[in-house]
Amino acid sequence: MIDRVRQIKHWQLLPAFVLMSGLFFFGLSSNAAAAEIGKDDRSAADKPIQDKWALIVGISNFKNGKIPRLSYAAKDAADFYHFLVNDAGFRPDHVRILLDDKASQRRVMSELGSKFLARVAKQGDLVVLFFSTHGSPAQMDLRGDNYLVAYDSDPEDLFASGIEMQRVLDATNKRVLTDRVLLILDACHSGALKPGTKGMKRAANFDAEALAQGSGQMVICSSSTDEQSFESRRYKNGVFTKHLIDSMKDGGKSKDLSKAFVETKEKVSAEVLEDRQMHQTPVLNSQWDGRALVLAAAAASPREISSIVKEELEPDSSEMIKKDLPSVPSGAENRVGLLEKTSKVSVLSAKAKDEIVGDGEDKLVLNSEYFREEGDPKQLLRAYNATIRENPRDAQIFYKRACAYIQLKQWVAAHNDLAHAQRVDPNSAKIYLALSYVFRRMGDPVSASRSIEQALFLNPSLPADKKLPTVIEFGD
Repeated sequence: MIDRVRQIKHWQLLPAFVLMSGLFFFGLSSNAAAAEIGKDDRSAADKPIQDKWALIVGISNFKNGKIPRLSYAAKDAADFYHFLVNDAGFRPDHVRILLDDKASQRRVMSELGSKFLARVAKQGDLVVLFFSTHGSPAQMDLRGDNYLVAYDSDPEDLFASGIEMQRVLDATNKRVLTDRVLLILDACHSGALKPGTKGMKRAANFDAEALAQGSGQMVICSSSTDEQSFESRRYKNGVFTKHLIDSMKDGGKSKDLSKAFVETKEKVSAEVLEDRQMHQTPVLNSQWDGRALVLAAAAASPREISSIVKEELEPDSSEMIKKDLPSVPSGAENRVGLLEKTSKVSVLSAKAKDEIVGDGEDKLVLNSEYFREEGDPKQLLRAYNATIRENPRDAQIFYKRACAYIQLKQWVAAHNDLAHAQRVDPNSAKIYLALSYVFRRMGDPVSASRSIEQALFLNPSLPADKKLPTVIEFGD
């Protein structure tokens, strides 16, 4: 996710605060009045939190097979739930968690705007919203709106099936009757440049500044607008969520969120740069008045949920998370097994390669010949190097240079060029195909599988004569 996220209507107008030096108020009475007003404002903002509520959503597996799976999104949500309940003093029945098939579009919006938060949260309460799933860019929608992807979302009709960010923000602004809202988004709009990236097609990540307007609103995004959000290669979590939870735990119950965020930002940036040679920079935008937010602060007047509200709530996923969640989505192993097959199918013609078609076959075989360009690879490299120096934004040249590196079996160099090509042209199926082949030759079949899935996911947007076949195999 470099198109900028469309500004949300009701939160669009950011008040302009202008700091002016050299201006003084004359007169003792006016100074005293100004001081008294400031004192009253601070006093109102610093009132204790009356009660604490949360809605947590995490989706690893999606109903629509065209949506790439995530390894740890559901686990991230479960870990955040346990943090709130076990470490931050949230009462278990004050936290609702929806995982995978329970996180349908209807359920998420119902829990937010009608059945749960809208009924229980009162003025002076703290409401925490946490989402770990895919995000979609504006260009996937006819009117350019942005969505979170629900379990039952249809990527070809997000208006009808996605969780529209406008609706989420409207609900928290108009239906949840408190001015203390924390929104945490471990999702982005970037394409899966590497395995474990959250996002369906790359355009722009959520803009924390655009989402956090108004008193008492705080938004934390897992990466900045032109970056991606990654799942870890070191442990079974998303990089952002793991470090955010660890940072909030470290220091005890008095640690404020702003300090935890600074630590999280440093750790996330360092890990992603070291492990993936990419940048991921979490972003916090706060219109929070008064003292810093401490999630673990005790609620001053906790309330029981009425029996009527309880009776009308559908079961959430809280019972499920008492068991260990699978870290790898079911079916992933079968997909990898399919990709490990070999085939004697003839190599496609150069024309078919350029158009990414199956040449009349119902399957496509990827091997080194598939990515071969005419000419000596070493001579081609010299020509591509000169072209790239003149135009470093040409995705096609980086793709071609990667193909030359493939012929020379320089897999790391090929991967780096394909990564750059994907950043410039994020919706190219052939780049994902090349990435899948390189990942396989580097001994990473799971990453190869994810790249194939991403290529197939792009099928609906491809012209009819450039559709990928449903079966893609490796030939060497």
